[in-house]
Amino acid sequence: MLENLTDRQRISLLVVPTIIVAIAGSIGSALSPTLLVEAPLLLVALVPRNQVLVLVAPQLDFWPFFLVGTVRLLITDPMFFLVGRYYGPRAVAWIEQRSESPGSVARFERWFQRAAYPVVAIAPNNLICTIAGASKMPVRGFLIANFTGTVVRMLLIWWLGEIFAEPLTDIANFIGEYRWYFTALTVALVAYSIYRGRRRGTSPIESIDDAVHELEGDEAP
Repeated sequence: MLENLTDRQRISLLVVPTIIVAIAGSIGSALSPTLLVEAPLLLVALVPRNQVLVLVAPQLDFWPFFLVGTVRLLITDPMFFLVGRYYGPRAVAWIEQRSESPGSVARFERWFQRAAYPVVAIAPNNLICTIAGASKMPVRGFLIANFTGTVVRMLLIWWLGEIFAEPLTDIANFIGEYRWYFTALTVALVAYSIYRGRRRGTSPIESIDDAVHELEGDEAP
């Protein structure tokens, strides 16, 4: 289906959802101290980082926590995989530029060459998923590794949340007591991070025209 689209249409279909998720993640990060207390499940949907998931786990029932967290973690991985599959090394360079660890491609590619499926299962970040697509990893293998690893990750986080429920609840209560102060701080930090990313050209939030300009090329199939 994607083969019949123009570059702009294909990139829009794959990149727009990731931009929406990035914006949602920034909002969630900015408001995380307040959401932790007032809407923990929404925080899981917006910011599914390990530390957030562990902190929130004792406050939620298993199934809402597990289902929302799993879906949110999986939602963009296939898109980055397809970006890598269609745009190869250009896509890898594009993602690396916007990652929090520039210069890490060579290290990740070495890991991927040695153990592709375990790497996708254990650490399916945007860059890894793009490398998986660019390396022409089988779609079925990617989806199975990605899904299995994410499910195991959510179960482990829930287990940790159960074991350390008391201290985690104490931390959440402390943050809740001073949430407006913490929220003011996180809003400022997120705003500065977005500003710095835009200045450096590393922000994950960009226009479709910019994405088309950086991704389209003769090597795209």
